Amino acid sequence: MTELTQAAGNFLNRERAARLLAAAGLDALVIAEPEGFRYATGASQGVAGFFRRAGAGFAVIPADLLLPAMAVITDAAEAGFRAHSPITELRVHPAWIEAADLRQAGAGDASIAARVRGAWRERAPGFARPATFDLGSAVSCLRDLLQLHGLRHARLGFDLDFIAASDMGVITAALEGARIGNGSPVLDRLRMVKAPAEIERLRLGAELGEAGIIALREGARAGQGVTELRDLFRAGVDREAARRGVAHPEATHEYIAIGPNPWQPGVVEPGAIIKVDVVCTIEGYMSDTSRNFVFGPASPAQRELHLALEAAFITGSALIRPGVKLRDVHAVTTASLHAAGFAGYSRGHFGHSLGHSIFSEQAPFIAADATLAFEADMMMAFEIPLYLEGFGAFNLEDQLLLTEAGHVSINRLPRQLVEIG
Repeated sequence: MTELTQAAGNFLNRERAARLLAAAGLDALVIAEPEGFRYATGASQGVAGFFRRAGAGFAVIPADLLLPAMAVITDAAEAGFRAHSPITELRVHPAWIEAADLRQAGAGDASIAARVRGAWRERAPGFARPATFDLGSAVSCLRDLLQLHGLRHARLGFDLDFIAASDMGVITAALEGARIGNGSPVLDRLRMVKAPAEIERLRLGAELGEAGIIALREGARAGQGVTELRDLFRAGVDREAARRGVAHPEATHEYIAIGPNPWQPGVVEPGAIIKVDVVCTIEGYMSDTSRNFVFGPASPAQRELHLALEAAFITGSALIRPGVKLRDVHAVTTASLHAAGFAGYSRGHFGHSLGHSIFSEQAPFIAADATLAFEADMMMAFEIPLYLEGFGAFNLEDQLLLTEAGHVSINRLPRQLVEIG
């Protein structure tokens, strides 16, 4: 039986947060994004988070380690929050969902209506639920918490990469006097270095994903399309999850291309390139792996191209270690492909961070303008993609875990162009 060692979320490191907030000139980080909220608190925003608007929940992480972490949540999510989060400094505002707790509302011969009225006896006169949830009520709760802990007029970093401009206008007006800035860079820096339990989820996702790729590789037959290959992959993931006694991943995503046209549905046939780029999600943590196959013997041109991608992978990944800037890896990888004869090749990024998200690509990116340096315990996807209309789609991608000495690949599948069928 494979068991995860820690509940999802609550992975934020307060000491690291304090250092990053101080460097950014902020007194507290305020997080509205559902995934960031779960990362910081250990609990979900509940169904309100699906609206993906500010107010479903706020997490407050002060730079001062003597101050507690705080949260604002809807009443519909309160019980779940209290069950899963260590945060006790909490304020609650109403959501649209009507409910009543009858456990303390009397019993005996009382009618059901009387018992429900009894559960609501402490409601203020005129209480009415909003259509979904009210941002104004949520910010009022946030303002109370900030006031209580001396942060009412502090320098607050909100995750502005997530919050809608219209919502930010409401927040700014309600928090008049506070000095509001962009906390998204701090949140990105926090999330890019992983806790051991986060690494565990990403490792498991990669391992299940590779089992699915093996099933696809072994089951591919002439005449199959993307749907059939996807089904083979998913069945392989399911079998490996069952064999290891893990719950089925929350989701898989497959970016499979067959044949000479990367963006059009193709059919497995002799000489067809098959690019298999897959994501396997474990409790919100999304792995990312890609391999390339050819059905039948590979042509000299296919071999030539793939060898250039392999060489670029080796050259670029050799530089990945703590202290090296991400942009330097982008530069040497690009140079390798140019030296192989592909002058003019220009890829925006050669990989990205991995973590809890609704998309497998997270900041930071291995890009030409990336000034950040790698750090130990980052989990990065390093990839060399190339899409050639009239020839085929290719992507060579591993998950790399940064260590103090360099990095290790989580993947075990060979990176060579494998002939199948």
